[in-house]
Amino acid sequence: MFSNADLARCRMLGCGQSIRWTTTEAGKQLAVNSSPDPEGNTAVHRDVHGVLRSRRVTKTKPIAPHEKLMRPHVSTCSVWNARRRRATTDDPPPRTPPPRSPRATPAAGELYERLGVARTATQQEIKSAYRRLARELHPDVNPDPAVAERFKRVTEAYDVLSNPGRRATYDLTGRGPRPR
Repeated sequence: MFSNADLARCRMLGCGQSIRWTTTEAGKQLAVNSSPDPEGNTAVHRDVHGVLRSRRVTKTKPIAPHEKLMRPHVSTCSVWNARRRRATTDDPPPRTPPPRSPRATPAAGELYERLGVARTATQQEIKSAYRRLARELHPDVNPDPAVAERFKRVTEAYDVLSNPGRRATYDLTGRGPRPR
């Protein structure tokens, strides 16, 4: 069933054990140890084209008479296991993301308060509240700089709440628009 032509050496630097390359049911390459092993979990056989095939042995698919039970090389490769142990013990802990910088975003519900409407207000109620405040706070009517700043905040609130998509996002997240 097996021939010396199937043998290769493990490519891990420092291992050099004899292995056999097989093709799994998924079409991937799997290295198995060179000799059969009763403790293995991989069934290996040669197909009609002369290719070594391997599959996992399960209760529903036990080993067949024409197959040999072998162990995957990765389970016995000393170099591979040493690297895996070192990687799990010597690596620094995973990096935590940097803290987010606080953005000047309105708190949840603040946009409704700016316009003086309830969260359940209709589009028409939002529009009429904005127009009433715009007549009162517009810089052409009231030249006070503090009032002009309040007018900008009211306009920002209206821009979000008058757009159904942006309003839905605001209602879900509680975050207003990004500062420009």
